[in-house]
Amino acid sequence: MNSIVSEKRFIQERIGIPYENLSQSYLRAETQLTNLSQYSFLLQKGQVQNPIVTEQLLELNDQFVITHFTLGLKHIASDTPTALQQLNAEVFTYADPGVFTGNAANAAGIFNSSLSFTINRRDFLPAFPTSAFKRVPTTQTNSPSEAGTAVMVNGYDNGLYGYYPSEPTLIDGRQTLDIAVDLGNASAIDDTGYTAYVVFQVRGYLVVNAKS
Repeated sequence: MNSIVSEKRFIQERIGIPYENLSQSYLRAETQLTNLSQYSFLLQKGQVQNPIVTEQLLELNDQFVITHFTLGLKHIASDTPTALQQLNAEVFTYADPGVFTGNAANAAGIFNSSLSFTINRRDFLPAFPTSAFKRVPTTQTNSPSEAGTAVMVNGYDNGLYGYYPSEPTLIDGRQTLDIAVDLGNASAIDDTGYTAYVVFQVRGYLVVNAKS
């Protein structure tokens, strides 16, 4: 049986959302890295005045069932990135040393820390190891190929590369969601000439206008 069909049937039975109301989707929140020991994510649209063009936030009246989640890094060679630069920026599953140089190299700490996720003040993930999301591709940026020429991009094996599975978990646009990555140490990551971000993404199923 198709895994999507199995997931949707499980969600219908366990959470009570009708099968036909579940649409495959994703959410994405981004936070600029500066010099803090902790970075929070705002996953609900009502909390973000000016979303980044690449963010995908939860509407007030919608619900979302999380089945997978991940953290990644983004690096843009500008202090004031444009929408086009945001759209073209790669989400890295590791702190690529060819990209994250200088202070930006400290972004590697994102993959050696912990993620917490609280839903309506109840711990969903008290302290989840972010090392679970780290993936160093077999083919890496600028690594030599068998023919001796440069391979210019990282290789990602599948659409869930870097994602970790989650027990289906329901959230909505009106709940109190506290999501943060805690490095335990204030590390200087930002500098002039570039902007770095930590990216939180979830995959799963969207339920539109569930609260209307």
